[in-house]
Amino acid sequence: MEFILILAVLAIVYVYIHNGLVSSKLKVDEGWSGITFQLKRRHALVHNLVEAVQSAINQEMSIIDTIVDARTKALSAVAQNNHAKVTEAEADLSNALRAFIAHTENRPELASSATIGKLQSLLEDTEDQIYAARRLYNGNAQTYNGKVLRIPWNFIALIKGFKTVHRYEVDPVEIKITSRKVGLNLAASKA
Repeated sequence: MEFILILAVLAIVYVYIHNGLVSSKLKVDEGWSGITFQLKRRHALVHNLVEAVQSAINQEMSIIDTIVDARTKALSAVAQNNHAKVTEAEADLSNALRAFIAHTENRPELASSATIGKLQSLLEDTEDQIYAARRLYNGNAQTYNGKVLRIPWNFIALIKGFKTVHRYEVDPVEIKITSRKVGLNLAASKA
């Protein structure tokens, strides 16, 4: 009788821990889904921004080529759902965007365009959404990783194949729009 009671308690503990791990993993997946949604939105906006500016700066096509290549690499990484590749590709895209925005600061005809200003405003909003999604994902990843690594959770995690997940760390590109020029702030306070 005591043996059956001990088995029942162990079974309940196992189910509780397993369900906790599954729940945490689902939250991590939900957070990652929010990040990929915002990154896809960002990629679409970058494409539209490049299209709007391309005709005005044909002589500086290397800037356009760099941002288009970085966007293509980022799209591919998101499609592959590989966290490490996404992090690297998005860092490259952020760097390309910084260079692009710095270039537009010196071009009054670009900075004064209503279409470009609207696209940059949408891109700024998207960067904020990426930041929020990243915070949610990283918080969920931290909770999940803590469960995977702590005793007795780690025994069940090992048996069921739950592995720690990587945090998503990419410096956001913060774009500030003013009436006279487009400015760039590297968002040190948002890291």
